[in-house]
Amino acid sequence: MKVSCENIRNEMEYQRQVLYRLADEYGFLDQRVLLQSQKLDQWLNEYERQKK
Repeated sequence: MKVSCENIRNEMEYQRQVLYRLADEYGFLDQRVLLQSQKLDQWLNEYERQKK
């Protein structure tokens, strides 16, 4: 099933907010923050794929 660009943008924004909260709470080098950053990267990559 293909996800719409709008849904991807909404999910990216949610994942970005989670990332900021984790970074504020644990610092940028915490494993939880790094994992969340990777999750956001996956959504960014999906968004780029959908735009093509």
